[in-house]
Amino acid sequence: MERHSSASEQLRLVRTLFPELSARLDAAAAAHTGEQPGAEFDAWLDREAGAIHAGAAFGAIGDADAMRRLDEAFRAASVAAGFAATTVPEPEAFAAAGVDLSRLGALLARDPELVPVPAPYGLGIEHWRATFARAAAAHPEVLGGESGGSPLVLATDAVRGFGALDRIPESAGSLPTVVQRVGPGRVVRWTLRLVPGGAAPAVLGLGFAHGPHASLPELLMLQLMRIAAGEAPVDTGTFTWLAGSVADGKLAARHVYDAGERVIRITCREIGNQGPHLGARPPVA
Repeated sequence: MERHSSASEQLRLVRTLFPELSARLDAAAAAHTGEQPGAEFDAWLDREAGAIHAGAAFGAIGDADAMRRLDEAFRAASVAAGFAATTVPEPEAFAAAGVDLSRLGALLARDPELVPVPAPYGLGIEHWRATFARAAAAHPEVLGGESGGSPLVLATDAVRGFGALDRIPESAGSLPTVVQRVGPGRVVRWTLRLVPGGAAPAVLGLGFAHGPHASLPELLMLQLMRIAAGEAPVDTGTFTWLAGSVADGKLAARHVYDAGERVIRITCREIGNQGPHLGARPPVA
């Protein structure tokens, strides 16, 4: 199931939720400047409404710790999406699309390593590179960049096969998605799954065939969310397989954080490759 969302629709909803406050601040701004308030006020109003929306959407979750983790994840994802010059759909948008937040809450309560990860598909390789360049400017202690470039470094095979890595995995089945229009004729599709967020993959020592695997957008969002929350990146000494094979199915991509260079590397290996430091982060939804 898909649900469409846009920035203008979200803003109209926010102003509907806060009509008196919006009117008072609009009037005050107009009296002071003779003009209508600009994007700064609208952004603030959107943030305030987002906090209320999140609380309402998570209200059906019975476990307090699971609610807290969902709330913290969406707050971190909001910062991460800011680096990508976009916005994360509200939790109730995912619920309206068919995501069972109560089920996610129950799964979170049973596994402390699972992390709710909203992930966008269809941004494209240059958009992701620019996203990590902006994140590096905000967090130079964690993200650097080779020769002043983006700290997201992709091997040649990963660049060639990026289209396969930037789509919702076929192994995920029919996932609920929230569709976001980001330009004329261009849309991004968001999913919400729980991804094992431990320092190392949840399952180590197996080849690509032993999935399912988290997607490239999910791993990139997980890293950005951790960095935004002041936490250390994952995969500092391990590799995580990524969903979607490349090179006509001969190769698969893997993710690692290079602490020495402060970059995230996406490299490719034959799908039969395996080792003690290579594994999977099977997502659940």
